[in-house]
Amino acid sequence: MGVWKYKHITPTIIADKLSLIKPKDLVELADKDMEQVYSMLTKTPYNPEISAISAQERNFISFETALLKHLMKTYEKIAENSPKDVRVLVYAFLKKFEADNIKTLLRFKLAGVNTEEALRFITPIGKLDESRCRKILENSKSLRDVVEQLLTLEYGLVLTEPLLEFEKTGNILLLEVALDKYVYAQLWTAVEKLKGLDKKIAKTVVGTQIFSANVRIILRSKAEGFSQDEMMRHLIIVPEVFDEKGLEEVAKTTDVKECIKKMLETSNFAATKDWQYMLKDIAKGFETSRSLEFLDTALDRSLLRTNLQMLRRYTSFFNVGSILAFMNLKWVEVKNLNSIMKGLEDGFSPNEIKTMLLLPD
Repeated sequence: MGVWKYKHITPTIIADKLSLIKPKDLVELADKDMEQVYSMLTKTPYNPEISAISAQERNFISFETALLKHLMKTYEKIAENSPKDVRVLVYAFLKKFEADNIKTLLRFKLAGVNTEEALRFITPIGKLDESRCRKILENSKSLRDVVEQLLTLEYGLVLTEPLLEFEKTGNILLLEVALDKYVYAQLWTAVEKLKGLDKKIAKTVVGTQIFSANVRIILRSKAEGFSQDEMMRHLIIVPEVFDEKGLEEVAKTTDVKECIKKMLETSNFAATKDWQYMLKDIAKGFETSRSLEFLDTALDRSLLRTNLQMLRRYTSFFNVGSILAFMNLKWVEVKNLNSIMKGLEDGFSPNEIKTMLLLPD
């Protein structure tokens, strides 16, 4: 079948990539006010979702929800037009957003937030549409109730064991990490089903995401004081991404600085150059910032760099690289727009907002 299997999705990806907002235009938005940002976005593919927000409802929450609805619509269009094996990968990718909705359900139920308020922060996607999310919230008095409501979906069983640990410790991170581990395992399984160049490209892109997820899990676990055994149970073990022995060495470290250093040392043999660059950026930045928030930003910037490299490295549109790269670049665009609007709403200066943006090097 070769490149011909991409004949339907290729025009969609080319057109959608051309519609991405240019980095310089994103930077210029930081100098505008909220109304000007809304006005500009009505001239982009976001128009249907942005125009549906009334003047009285214009705030960061409604803005973020509109952007995420557009993102999900874009991803679902890609899935529908993709070859069968790639469609499996795209739908596995969408599970990340289903998992994010579940995290929101769990956090808000734990905080005692009412149903209507919680639904404002949930973007319907896949099996977790608004009706199902509303039903879960209305029929749950506790986190255990939420998990039991999810037993008809794959996520209920994923959360059953971590729930027992949560009830002993009160640490919701246990549930969130279990969701992440499951979703990335599904993604890697979908990658393994691809063939040839598609498989090679997908392993690089998805492998970078898994590597980044493991770094986040390790650092959050260190901050939460998890034991080595607890941390290892939560990591996503994919030998081609980061071998188990290397992760065990990292888990033995006692603080964040040492942890980053050990990750860099053990990655020299197991990781690609993309991942080594990521860790070097993290190590350098943490020396000056001592901030886990900075580390999150550094990881996101590394993911952006990898996806841009994919587009340059594989110039032909007739492979999975253009699809995965576009999906991630679209996510970065939404993240940047959210950062701009949140910064404007909170009264940040243009320069402060610009430092929040994920932009190419």
